[in-house]
Amino acid sequence: MEKTILFRQENGLLFPLTCLSIDSKGRYVVCGNTDANIFVVDTKSGKIKNTITGHEGAISATLFIGDRNKILSCSWDNTTRLWESKGAEEPTILKHGSEVKSLTTTPDQGKGAAGSRDGEVKVFSLNTLKSMRNLQAHGTDITGLAFIKEGSKLVTSSLDGECKIWDMSSYEVEFQLSRIKENIRAIATNIDGSKLALGLRSGKILLIDIENPTKMKELVGHSDIISSLSIDSTGERLASGSWDRTLRIWSLNSLKEISTGSLLSGITAVQWDPKNEVVFSADFAGTVTSWSI
Repeated sequence: MEKTILFRQENGLLFPLTCLSIDSKGRYVVCGNTDANIFVVDTKSGKIKNTITGHEGAISATLFIGDRNKILSCSWDNTTRLWESKGAEEPTILKHGSEVKSLTTTPDQGKGAAGSRDGEVKVFSLNTLKSMRNLQAHGTDITGLAFIKEGSKLVTSSLDGECKIWDMSSYEVEFQLSRIKENIRAIATNIDGSKLALGLRSGKILLIDIENPTKMKELVGHSDIISSLSIDSTGERLASGSWDRTLRIWSLNSLKEISTGSLLSGITAVQWDPKNEVVFSADFAGTVTSWSI
């Protein structure tokens, strides 16, 4: 697995990058840092296409909306914001009761969900950013969100060690895993929503079959917090990033580690590119790295 530093923040300022997302064609990465800046970066040249400012706290999640036309972000300033990708216009803002930590959208990008440190999840319209439902989903920080089954269900996870699956027609809990005895720090699902991966504080990864969620399998290799997980579009490989400064690729068929790469700084976010050939990572040193698989 070969690595290349794609992007490093200018002026030698080492504000940690906290999140990362890739557009549907793999042309741009959008990432955010602890200094409330959002960067749109060309995945070929590593050059900044645009810098978006306006949040008043660390950026915790970023997503491209509408094939790069808009960017959805959330922050520790208690807001979720929808921006034009050029950042020229004032964003649409959704306010929360506490710091916002996680984001997801339905496959058709009609709805979004944002989770905050008070355990609340807001389900909202992506067109207007108006809240459709407020769920008091957990007792503390929401650390992961994922719409599955074409947006008909929502998976939530929390530092409270709980993972729940919600029915989006009734907004009721359809299934709740037995409470795990440690923090859940990251989640990932495959495209059809049949597989769920949970990243734990200890460095363990739990694999869950949504159709038979009581049976869990473990992947062991990391030695510190799992900060981010990403399953490729085939559903056969999992990328995991950790504070232990390693990125690991796992086979979800054999449940074995395929390859490992390391950095000098803890990894905060990982995501596969659309062609499943490259994994991009963000880290505490403020850089984006591309990993050729």
